[in-house]
Amino acid sequence: MFRKTILDNGLTVITESVPHFSTVSIGLWWKTGGRYENEANNGISHFIEHMLFKGTNKRSAYEIARDIDAVGGTINAFTGKEYSCLYAKVLRKDVDLCLDVLSDMYMSSLFSEDDIEKEKYVVTQEIRMIEDNPEEYIFDVFYARYFRDHGLGLPILGKKENVESFRRDEIIEHFKINYAPQKMILTASGRIEHEKFVKKVENLFGGIENKKTSEVYENWTPNTQRTIDVFPKDLESLYILVGTQGVSQLDEKRYTLYLLNAIFGGSMSSRLFQEIREKKGLVYSIYSYVNCYFDTGTFGVSTSTSPKDCHEVMRLIKEEILNLRENGISEGELKFAKQHIKGNLHISLENTESRMGRVAKNEIYFGRYIPVRETLRSIDRITVADVNALIKEIFKSPENLSVVVLGEADREKIEEIWLN
Repeated sequence: MFRKTILDNGLTVITESVPHFSTVSIGLWWKTGGRYENEANNGISHFIEHMLFKGTNKRSAYEIARDIDAVGGTINAFTGKEYSCLYAKVLRKDVDLCLDVLSDMYMSSLFSEDDIEKEKYVVTQEIRMIEDNPEEYIFDVFYARYFRDHGLGLPILGKKENVESFRRDEIIEHFKINYAPQKMILTASGRIEHEKFVKKVENLFGGIENKKTSEVYENWTPNTQRTIDVFPKDLESLYILVGTQGVSQLDEKRYTLYLLNAIFGGSMSSRLFQEIREKKGLVYSIYSYVNCYFDTGTFGVSTSTSPKDCHEVMRLIKEEILNLRENGISEGELKFAKQHIKGNLHISLENTESRMGRVAKNEIYFGRYIPVRETLRSIDRITVADVNALIKEIFKSPENLSVVVLGEADREKIEEIWLN
């Protein structure tokens, strides 16, 4: 059962009662992240995520970890493009402890000068680690070009020089403005009684004052920019990312795009995997991806291969795209994709952490709870004609595609493939 209460200070509390679970997952979600940063403060949201674990007025960093570890629970956090989250998972009997730890981290983190300086080094090492992982790093490179001059194009971790320049007063001010109660959603899934849970939350969080928040970047829709770029890097393999315009998180066609993704490259039985990995043996991994945001989205293909096979792999990807555009999909493929998506959804509902995240994202993007049966009905209503129409919309022509390559590659040959 889903219940929602908004406290007087603007904090939204949402619970999903699942009586047969023995665990409870609780998340503090904020409507902030990389999108709402700029060139000057890029990376500050991710840095704040780190600082929340560095100690409070009553707990050291060790005690934060130990209090949750001592009851067999887990605690973690992440920063995304459009939201950030601090969350924990514990047994039902330990909910009070979990809430106390999370509220302590949120309301009483020290942000000490010494810890800030230490964490600058830690985060810059994390940035270097991503740069050394081309399969991840290529997405940062692609988004920097595709969403140029917009927050969606900035790397979530920020740039090394930014991180090293952060000041304590700047961090605290950003936290006060962007992590205020009215920009916060507290979600919980598991064996929960809503009224009792809300009372506990109100006792812990209700005294936080509503603060003025910044909406500077809320309505700034990005202009996407088509690009073909090669970034030389000393790598054994070449890494390729092909991307184009997708749909927004608020667009009903997102379900259609999820189905297309499952058919095109979202599974081991997909077209891309079967044609390029299984039949041709030219890659180890190849997949398509979907990223949806408030007002835009991307859809594309990611893979890596040897330098000698780079151009052939790209030609094959282009051929599969043209085949999709010209011939569409079949009823059999659509039936498979629906079962695939619905099966994944049901499996994800078997743990409280996934359910808690689903509840939060529904609230962030739609301001309401979307029942599973509503999602399933939306998927079932989609026809072959719907998917084929979306293919025509997304893949208007190869000239609309953006391509990024990491490694030593011939830019002219790559342009020849994608521009002709």
